[in-house]
Amino acid sequence: MASSVSAAAKAAAAFAHKKELAAPAQRRAGLTRRTKPCSVRAVASPARALSSTGSVKSAMTMTEKILARASERAALEPGENVWVDVDVLMTHDVCGPGAFDIFKKEFGEDARVWDREKLVVIPDHYIFTSDGRAKRNVDILRDFCAEQNIKYFYDIKDLSDFRANPDYKGVCHIALAQEGHCRPGEVLLGTDSHTCNAGAFGQFATGIGNTDAGFVLGTGKALLKVCPWFLLF
Repeated sequence: MASSVSAAAKAAAAFAHKKELAAPAQRRAGLTRRTKPCSVRAVASPARALSSTGSVKSAMTMTEKILARASERAALEPGENVWVDVDVLMTHDVCGPGAFDIFKKEFGEDARVWDREKLVVIPDHYIFTSDGRAKRNVDILRDFCAEQNIKYFYDIKDLSDFRANPDYKGVCHIALAQEGHCRPGEVLLGTDSHTCNAGAFGQFATGIGNTDAGFVLGTGKALLKVCPWFLLF
């Protein structure tokens, strides 16, 4: 049996050797065959006419256009400080109480917010805690929203059954989008550093502090610096 296997192996080796001898010389030398290069000539494109920009005569970024609209300016330059009209202000149970306190201190205990339909209040940070002081923050939101008759207050009252809370929307940044508060071309400010997530919907969105939020509550305006920009080549 072993002799037959050995004979078969020798026969296979001899066949391979003959095949190699029959190959071209360049193959035995390890050379590869080269193909002749070819070139493709692109078809010339027709000349394109310049597009019209209407009344806008200077180029602006999307952020500059949004802030220009909100400040009633024809054009803006990077680095400018401008007063803008705020379309939406969002606050939650972390910063809301502080912002409300500043609002009442600066505008009066009986002051009313600039627009009850442009303020969005969402308790989402402390809503499930058992800490009494944290719960007090949520109670302050409830008292303020009831006093000011805030239209968009997404509260939760029955923690044992989510189905019993149709008004509760969860995390504030998700709720803003799902409830239609993120709209292209608008200015959305929030007392949370992650508010810039809303910029994905084609609007200018950024976080602000309690002092700025207190001022927005009373006036509907905010002082913003036009963002610098740079070109990539």
